[in-house]
Amino acid sequence: MLKTKGYAVHSAESKLESFEFERREVNAKDVLIEIMYCGVCHSDIHQAHNDWRNSIYPMVPGHEIVGRVKRNGRGSNEI
Repeated sequence: MLKTKGYAVHSAESKLESFEFERREVNAKDVLIEIMYCGVCHSDIHQAHNDWRNSIYPMVPGHEIVGRVKRNGRGSNEI
């Protein structure tokens, strides 16, 4: 398992706070990215506040990322 750090909300009313969690290891077609920068857009805010009534918590918002490829799986060499 990969120890990971991020910022998460734990409910629609909570604020972002430091959050540690574990991710599975890199599989054959995965790419491990060291995220250096992350944008939080308006849709991330809607998800964090559960405006669309489908949010799952804890949630680490932010899907617009910039980073560095650290490792790729054996089957992901077409990247």
